[in-house]
Amino acid sequence: MKSFLTTLILILVCLTPSVAQQQKLHTPAEIFKIISDSKLMYEIGKLEKPVNCPDYSNKLNYQDSYRVYTDSGFYTSTYKINDKARPLLDKAEEYFSSNNSYSALMYYRMALEADSTQYYILTYIGQMYDGQRDYTNSIQWYKKAISKNYIDYMAHWFLADASFAIGDVDNAVDEIVIARILNRNNPRIADSMNRIFKKAKRDTKDWCFNPQIAVTKTDSNSIKMAMDEKWAAYAMAKALWHYEPGYKESMGVATGDYSTKEEKACLFAQLVAMENAKTDVKKDPQLKILKKATENKLLDNYILYEIFLPAMPHLAYQLSEQAVQSIKDYVLNVRNTK
Repeated sequence: MKSFLTTLILILVCLTPSVAQQQKLHTPAEIFKIISDSKLMYEIGKLEKPVNCPDYSNKLNYQDSYRVYTDSGFYTSTYKINDKARPLLDKAEEYFSSNNSYSALMYYRMALEADSTQYYILTYIGQMYDGQRDYTNSIQWYKKAISKNYIDYMAHWFLADASFAIGDVDNAVDEIVIARILNRNNPRIADSMNRIFKKAKRDTKDWCFNPQIAVTKTDSNSIKMAMDEKWAAYAMAKALWHYEPGYKESMGVATGDYSTKEEKACLFAQLVAMENAKTDVKKDPQLKILKKATENKLLDNYILYEIFLPAMPHLAYQLSEQAVQSIKDYVLNVRNTK
């Protein structure tokens, strides 16, 4: 254990001024000093078992919301179908379930005429044309759906598949990434993305953000930090954010709030420590892509795509189109490159 602690101290205390001066965040050395001076007892230990990926399989978005734009921005509202359109939509769904796409298409069109605010029906109409392999019409309807409601992940997903079917791989790549952003944990979108990326000769490796740390409060005055050596700075920063009295507030985040600043601060400390220790990140995609994203000034997108959206996929519905496009650039230019 002595050797482990000695190594950590060397990693944390040796500053890299060129990096540290770029941010108004605490360096590993500053974090280590706060821990040393704290009234709490912080215990550092080596992680005995690997930390597995969190299970977010039940955290999915649904096609039940649409955006409403105002002069000051936009907000998300929930669909409410009128009484005239409801039985027509139900009839369309019956025909769809029995694989009668022609009759389903007719009733979907009638339902849309009865209530034109049900933008998801545009996607369903496109899906019916897809079933008939009429990709010209299906693509047209998917684009209509997206123009009416950008956060319709199914429209982006199906547009990607239809584009792929006609050989437009570049558009398929763009649209499937947007679909994945809008519904981060959907396994079928992930499968479609993998298939399209293979054709596009992109890296298909997928991974989750699961820092190899375990930070717990063992009693009122004791904090235990178990970690893989490479994740030491991140673990210590997390310990301060979660348990050090007044620390979170001192960093400008109110009690009870969760801010991207926490992850940015913890990852900043991690990056400085990695530079100090000249950490080999080639075999760890989390750290490898973290470093690359930072070099490309896409750290915010790394945080959103790898950390926030898997844990809270509904946040995608609050992202502007520009923000979604920026995350897409991160995926294509940093995470899953050619």
